[in-house]
Amino acid sequence: MLMNVETLHPLELKEALQARMAADARLPDRQAYLGASEVGTCLRRVVASKLFPEPFDAPSMGRMLAGRALENEVVQLVRIALNGRLRNTGRVQLELRHPNLPFRAHPDGRIVGNGEEGDGVLEVKTSSASLFKTFQKEGLPQPYVEQVQAQLGLSGLTWGLVVLVSRENLAELGTFLIQFDPDIWDGLVVRAEAWQEAMTSGDLPPGEPDRGYCHSCPTARNCPQHQARRKSAAQGELPELTRLELECLAEELASLEQDLDPLQQRSGDLKERLKSILQAFGVGQVELEAAAVQVIPSIRTSLDAKAIQREAPDLYQRFLKTSTVSTLRITFRGERP
Repeated sequence: MLMNVETLHPLELKEALQARMAADARLPDRQAYLGASEVGTCLRRVVASKLFPEPFDAPSMGRMLAGRALENEVVQLVRIALNGRLRNTGRVQLELRHPNLPFRAHPDGRIVGNGEEGDGVLEVKTSSASLFKTFQKEGLPQPYVEQVQAQLGLSGLTWGLVVLVSRENLAELGTFLIQFDPDIWDGLVVRAEAWQEAMTSGDLPPGEPDRGYCHSCPTARNCPQHQARRKSAAQGELPELTRLELECLAEELASLEQDLDPLQQRSGDLKERLKSILQAFGVGQVELEAAAVQVIPSIRTSLDAKAIQREAPDLYQRFLKTSTVSTLRITFRGERP
């Protein structure tokens, strides 16, 4: 028997989505600990996000839920590929804890090793098509590597497997093997201690522009390190992570522009059709159930600047005002996503 879909209101789906994101039993209070995915990013931004949390908007929640759903699907594909050697996924996911610090990790799975290699951790990452190609060519970014190193240090395991998948094409899949590095781990523990001290004192640590996406940090405007980096960038010096951030922003903008093009075209067509119908019947206004539609005639008066310049050049120069404005011009390369 088919369900009557008319009984399912879109608002109910939205409320279910919000409840699903708010009641994540696997990651209970993220304000109380430093996660492995955070330890490699800018500590100033992480501390600020926990001391002064901002509301999580519905679009962001939707994107996060979609990303998790895709990652869960990839985990199941990895399970099949490894012939059942994958453990601790989904509801029985591992939670790794540091014995003395509020420092935790939640790897996507534990891989049962063959022979002497021992077990390893699995971490699944998804990216856009362009970033997938970048990571394949240049390797994983530092925060991803340090996330896995944190998982290894907290679990006592010696290797980790990162599976990277393009969100646009699941056939684009790459794997990266990461061996445990005790020196990196010791540095991450120091960072976790610094985070704990900052959370206890309530003082924001120095900014780390090379580690974080400053555009989303609520303290970027008052961050001396970020402002210094901006001055350097004005001279053409851009760090690699900032270039990666710009790639993400430009790619998301290209995707939004592609989605908006047909909507804007349709919107213009509908307005012209409404206007032509009212003008054909000689009606200036009509009240509809959905909206009030009006055709408002207007007279526009403007100055002919070229004529003034020609007839009264001195007066034109006297009142001529010069100002500097900034215009962003973007030329998308190749086919849009």
